[in-house]
Amino acid sequence: LLHDCNRRVLGLTCVGMEPQLRTKTLFAVPGLQSREGFDVFYMRPSRYFPKQTKTSVVIDNLLYVMNALTERERDGIAFMANMAGWEMTNFSMNYCLQFMKTLQGENFPVEVRRFLIVDPPSWFDRIYKIMQTMLTKEFQKRVHIIPNSQLGVYLGDGYRAYLPDDIVGGQNSTDEMIEDFIEYRKHVE
Repeated sequence: LLHDCNRRVLGLTCVGMEPQLRTKTLFAVPGLQSREGFDVFYMRPSRYFPKQTKTSVVIDNLLYVMNALTERERDGIAFMANMAGWEMTNFSMNYCLQFMKTLQGENFPVEVRRFLIVDPPSWFDRIYKIMQTMLTKEFQKRVHIIPNSQLGVYLGDGYRAYLPDDIVGGQNSTDEMIEDFIEYRKHVE
């Protein structure tokens, strides 16, 4: 596992990641699981601006959360991107490429078994065509572009109670989730 791991992951700590975690861009969602039982982590891509934040910072955030989730789950994890409010100012080719490589295990040896893209803008199909060139054929089968109303098809029973409150129907406080995650990770580390 260490051979396949980006060495940078080994030096990431909650103290170092705390400012990025507080942006509420990407974080673990306790209790939320896919239908298959994979733990789910969550992203709000509209909170990331490539011109303001280095790509490496958000990739470190991704690696840190994936690493935290794999402490419990070894068979794979699931990823959900809430695309509400997402615009072209939240996109860059380098960011997309690095993110897709990481989700496919290039920087960290974990399998993202399910990738949900929820409520993308109507013009997202143009971006997805670009994304597809960055994804293996096998990984493309794991990607589902869905409206919020179809989350129940892919997430475990009672999922709304675990969803962050910044997605339609979510009932779990995003702020409290972030605070709990930071406090827990500091304790673990």
